[in-house]
Amino acid sequence: MFLFTLDLKNEPGELAYVGESLGQRDINVELGAVTLGDHGLVSLTASDEDAARAALMEASLPYTEHPALQIKCADRPGELGRIGRLLADAGINIEGLVPVSICQGEAVFAAAFDKMDDARRVLGDLVID
Repeated sequence: MFLFTLDLKNEPGELAYVGESLGQRDINVELGAVTLGDHGLVSLTASDEDAARAALMEASLPYTEHPALQIKCADRPGELGRIGRLLADAGINIEGLVPVSICQGEAVFAAAFDKMDDARRVLGDLVID
């Protein structure tokens, strides 16, 4: 699994263009976005990663991609802090985090880390293979 990150202008239509470009190829996405002044960062997972790469390139949308792990945890207060602390105490930085599903008391996220192997070891059974 990969996280795709795009740096977009913070203006009307930018996110629509991304969605249209991927949607035209029947690519489903889960995404997270944040705006920072005149730019916005969008991180997403794609149902078809090869098709997403082709669609983004065809649409002239520069992106970066990072390997990601699927992480499952309880959907309750404190879980983000607990997992974040496990990683921080091991010197692992979270480089991207996108919610994939939240259902019936369980949350699943796609997450990229600066030290993927260490993150997999530290998170143990929280990682979905």
